[in-house]
Amino acid sequence: MTPQPHPPFVAVQVAPDLWEVPGAGSNVTILVTDEGLVLVDSKYEYHYDDLMKVIREKVSTKPVRYVIDTHYHADHSGGNTRFRPAGADIISSIQGHDNIVGKVQPGAPPNLVPANIAFEGELRLYVGGKEVRINHYGPGHTGTDVTVLFPHDRVICVGDLAHIGDLDKGGQYPLIDYNGGGGINGWIARLNTIAAGTGYDKVIPGHGSIGTKADIIAYRDLLERLRDHVAAYLRDGSKTEADLRAHLVKDEHWPDPGLSIVRSTHGLYEDFRPKAKP
Repeated sequence: MTPQPHPPFVAVQVAPDLWEVPGAGSNVTILVTDEGLVLVDSKYEYHYDDLMKVIREKVSTKPVRYVIDTHYHADHSGGNTRFRPAGADIISSIQGHDNIVGKVQPGAPPNLVPANIAFEGELRLYVGGKEVRINHYGPGHTGTDVTVLFPHDRVICVGDLAHIGDLDKGGQYPLIDYNGGGGINGWIARLNTIAAGTGYDKVIPGHGSIGTKADIIAYRDLLERLRDHVAAYLRDGSKTEADLRAHLVKDEHWPDPGLSIVRSTHGLYEDFRPKAKP
């Protein structure tokens, strides 16, 4: 993968022991403990040196103990390739591990390193006296998405389950990675579960700005509108997959060409086209 230029990374303090490095690749969250650092996501592999530079200069010189992949896409998990040999344990959902091993993402770096710790349901880490809750329940943006809750700071990381602060810059076009196990109905259900939670005040997305529960609800509402529009468009059974793609571009204002539409259209069509009765 060809490295892309980016502005210098900056570290933003979210809580006394919690930092974020936003920008190119994915947002990275860093928990500082007496026993070392816990990272949520790691950008692309080629961001590693610049990411570590800003962490060392602005956040902490402690070793990175754990890196948690919110999902398997390389803009979030690419740094595994450097962090794992440096001694960090990589954590993901089981499907996240399997999708990397199976090279499910088109165009992903061939040397991408999967997690060495994989789980289903909930996993709790206790590092330096601090608790980290990692949850994987069902499909969403992909089939691999986890959330990471820092209960002592009342902050939750949601990866690409929600885009915050960029709905006027393309964030309204959800990439539903059906090939990677995702689905719009599961995604809406995941956001309903997150919105029903009471253990957080701040939300750190995989891309975009730090937000609140209201932003989770707003993105859930956006996905519900999309689901309802697609279902209504396909209801009479006369439309083809090509028709749906044209509809998404013309009436839902999706970019064409674009990753979102390339990866989402077939799954949406299969979800909502009328099925022949047996």
